[in-house]
Amino acid sequence: MKHFLAMLHFILLSGTCLNAQQVSDSLKTFGLARLIESAATTNSKLGPIEIQKKIELVKREQFNKQPMPMFEAMIDYVPLDFMEKPEYSAFYSQKLVAPGKLDAAEQISSVNYARQSIIKDQLRLELERQVKDNYFSIYYLEELIRFNSEFQTITRNIISSLELLYSSGMGSQNQILRMNNELQMLGLELIELETVKQVKINNLRTLTNVELPNDFEVDKMSFVQYPLTVVDSTYLAQTMIDNNPEFKMIDNMVDAARVEKNIAELDNVPDITLRGGFRYMAREPMSYLNFGIGVDLPFLPWNKNRINAMIEEKTAMELQANAIRSSAVQYMKSELQSMILMLSSSGRKLEYLDEILIPQTEQTFSSVLASYSAGSDEFMNLLDAYRKVRETSQMRAKEETELLKQIGELEFLIGKQILTSK
Repeated sequence: MKHFLAMLHFILLSGTCLNAQQVSDSLKTFGLARLIESAATTNSKLGPIEIQKKIELVKREQFNKQPMPMFEAMIDYVPLDFMEKPEYSAFYSQKLVAPGKLDAAEQISSVNYARQSIIKDQLRLELERQVKDNYFSIYYLEELIRFNSEFQTITRNIISSLELLYSSGMGSQNQILRMNNELQMLGLELIELETVKQVKINNLRTLTNVELPNDFEVDKMSFVQYPLTVVDSTYLAQTMIDNNPEFKMIDNMVDAARVEKNIAELDNVPDITLRGGFRYMAREPMSYLNFGIGVDLPFLPWNKNRINAMIEEKTAMELQANAIRSSAVQYMKSELQSMILMLSSSGRKLEYLDEILIPQTEQTFSSVLASYSAGSDEFMNLLDAYRKVRETSQMRAKEETELLKQIGELEFLIGKQILTSK
């Protein structure tokens, strides 16, 4: 059994060397920050938004100009017998819209342009969240694959030890079969883990537009694996209000409602139409110049009621947008507080796992292994302790990954990155 314990010690040393090699290899991989930057600049969903921004920018030049003038040519007083000469007329008319109305129409285009920028920010944050989710999932899967490899080695060593005991007449074939079954389950688990990892890598390829290799590995040095120990909820709440695109979108709705309300109020200002022309009377024969002016009549009852209704509608829309913003602040602050509590809970779980549960399960496994080697303990106790070590190792990796993902969700909510990355 001393040989078996020496083998376990060798396994631990091999695991340390493996970690060092992984850190060295990770220098050749894409870091988290680089993947996020690539997703925020090359993702295919960004193209339509950029085109729409250009469309809204061009629309500004459409709304800040006076209406198109009109030229009219007319032949009048044409006799039925065609014996007399008709009259010939030509007129030029131009409608003059009040300058305030042109400015307000241009402001609508500016509001729509700003909305596309907000939509782009929303997409950027969503892409960042998805990249982090897949990246941290790959990290978790790599940890499980590493555990799987280590436990396969430990299982094979235990099987070798059991075979030696069986050959000396002290062991049982049933015990060897049980450990072989454990080894087979680890092999099946490895197939599933590697398949899921390939799916996550493919997700990253789509999000970042980067042809990542099939053997891609996360750069474990590219992100901090623990959150800040002290989280200022007041600061986070204010950061959320200042940076979250949802609040910016609501503010954009308020701006749009105000501009539309201003346009409705400006309908009370009459537009003027200027008209000038030339007329030739062939029967006289004489030529005349014509000048005219037309003024809209918004003060008439049916026009006034329509304008007042529009103003009332836009005022209600502005109040609605402000009410939506107040509601969003209330609910998102509650969601922020829940996230902070979850982060605190995950931090305490990790601390408990590192300081109590994992050392205890490892110590129990070592003790049961020593007792079994001395023949004073049963094989089922050894198998149970071995499984418990596996479960706690996987539990810690899962808890750490969930913590990283929760930080990503928090960053998505506040609209600002707080997870340090390279």
